[in-house]
Amino acid sequence: MQSSEGRAGLQNEKVGPRPPGAPQTTQRASLATPHLQHVPTAATFQTMCRPLSYLIGVVLICGSVLAGEWSVIRQQGRDYVTFSNVAHFYKFPEYTRVSRTVSLRSERRGIRAQAGTSELYINGVRFFADFPILSNGTDELISAMDVSKIVEPILQPNRMKNAHKIETVVLDPGHGGVDSGASNRWGTEKAFALDVAQNARQQLIRAGYKVEMTRSSDTFVPLEDRVIFASRFRNAVFVSIHFNYSGVAEGLESYALAPVGVSSNAANEVSIADVRWCSGNAQDEQNIALAAAVHATVLSKMSMFDRGVKHARFHVLRNVKIPGVLIECGFLSNAAEGQRIATTQFRQQVGAAIAQGVQHYDAAVNYRATAGTTLASARITLPPHTRSISEPLADYVPTDLNPPDQPSISISGGE
Repeated sequence: MQSSEGRAGLQNEKVGPRPPGAPQTTQRASLATPHLQHVPTAATFQTMCRPLSYLIGVVLICGSVLAGEWSVIRQQGRDYVTFSNVAHFYKFPEYTRVSRTVSLRSERRGIRAQAGTSELYINGVRFFADFPILSNGTDELISAMDVSKIVEPILQPNRMKNAHKIETVVLDPGHGGVDSGASNRWGTEKAFALDVAQNARQQLIRAGYKVEMTRSSDTFVPLEDRVIFASRFRNAVFVSIHFNYSGVAEGLESYALAPVGVSSNAANEVSIADVRWCSGNAQDEQNIALAAAVHATVLSKMSMFDRGVKHARFHVLRNVKIPGVLIECGFLSNAAEGQRIATTQFRQQVGAAIAQGVQHYDAAVNYRATAGTTLASARITLPPHTRSISEPLADYVPTDLNPPDQPSISISGGE
């Protein structure tokens, strides 16, 4: 498959331009729906000056997903919140602002972002936000959509609704038959993708999963047939495997389906008329968590350049009815990386890393805290949150402040 800088090797679409900006106004509400009641503002954090560090591995979460109050700031026609508000809700004890760059840090978690960009680093992994990171002079701002659709599923995957123990993994080697995909002097994308999938299959079967493949030989399978096939399985995930092609570019990038109303940040997608809801949007949170787990694991095992986890509207992601990710495992066009991809060892390692990433996702979304789990103590005093980032205020019903299922693991690279 061609990269976001080259031609499309898979049936892609790109949504139209975002609506023009609007003057800044401020409202206070929950972030889940556009029509919400107002709530009081939360206190702001004072700056703490320690640099952000990352830990690649399974990460224990300090804090409760039980709900909180969010001070919503209206900018450019969208809902934003401050990073101090995010730090407060997720109980990051350290919060630093330096030169429009904000860092949130706890012992084993980290978030970093810079105003004026659309990049966000969570636990050391690069994500592309759906809307730009902004600054209001006193704090950096992140869109409510990005908190709900990226930050929350990554930091608290075991809080996601409808996330089940995985029984089946559907592997989708891209292209096939008359569709060779990208190619270089050493081989074709269709052949490399199939080999990676077969290696991943072996590892997943050894781990106890049932594995299905959209193709197991050099045959052409229409995109819609792949989607229909994958959607037959319950308690399953979908992993579509591809390689990139674009000049001297290099590295790993992964895609989850863009949420409703959000433009793709895959630049090679052909424009489509709207950003309506698709079947795949029923699993928005699981999609990004799966993409992050697989991406982070491959990244940590393969020492590749991190091109980030992104949102896109590829056909196989739009309509699949189980959590899905499309992963681009490197650039065939790059002389060094293309030659590396052509080696059996590389493809075996990538396949094994994909399989391990699926297991990391499975473990994270099904994790349950033990009695020994403790919460970090914040270094400043702030009023407690009472509402969740993803719960509408109107139907909110208070819950036990100490539920048995405490958040305690987040998506990150490695083990």
